Amino acid sequence: MKKKIVSKSPGRPRSEDLEPLVLKTTYEMLAKKGYHGFSIDDIVIETGVAKTTIYRRWPNKANLAMSTVTHMISPYLDFPKEIPFEKGILDQMESLSGIFSGKFGRVISSLIGAGQQDAELSESILENYLLPRREAAKLFFKHAIQTKQIKPLSDSEIDVCMDILYGTLYFRLLLRHEKPEFNDLRPRLESFLRTLK
Repeated sequence: MKKKIVSKSPGRPRSEDLEPLVLKTTYEMLAKKGYHGFSIDDIVIETGVAKTTIYRRWPNKANLAMSTVTHMISPYLDFPKEIPFEKGILDQMESLSGIFSGKFGRVISSLIGAGQQDAELSESILENYLLPRREAAKLFFKHAIQTKQIKPLSDSEIDVCMDILYGTLYFRLLLRHEKPEFNDLRPRLESFLRTLK
């Protein structure tokens, strides 16, 4: 006797599929429409996830947008401590410049721009994106100091070093006078890193 096959109706997504689905959809919305061009209601329509469920996980649109950014970019921004300091910094910056040159660059630049007029988004950029990234870089600097790969630096000196290094990429990303490409920047960054030894 053959078993009767019962087709399942689409219904709402399973809970384990919810977060990646919402984040992926939000990323596509950001890339296509920009921060001010979409709403939580758009995410609900596209994903079938209830608005109340979204707000339970992400308290507001700004938090959802920045959670999406950090989810997409985090795998590319690690600092492996087992590799030399200069190589680790340059490899990570090259990875970041590659990301900035594509769709993600348009997303993050639109968010930073929108954050200038949106206090909630500006706070979310700081708390969910900038500060965690800077803390990871600062720990990598301190590891290099402890292992005598670079000279001793105070916290404020490390902050200035990070501004010099990463400011080159963000300046090009936001003003777009030059592409945030890495090859032409690398020799100058290498020269700066040698001053830290």
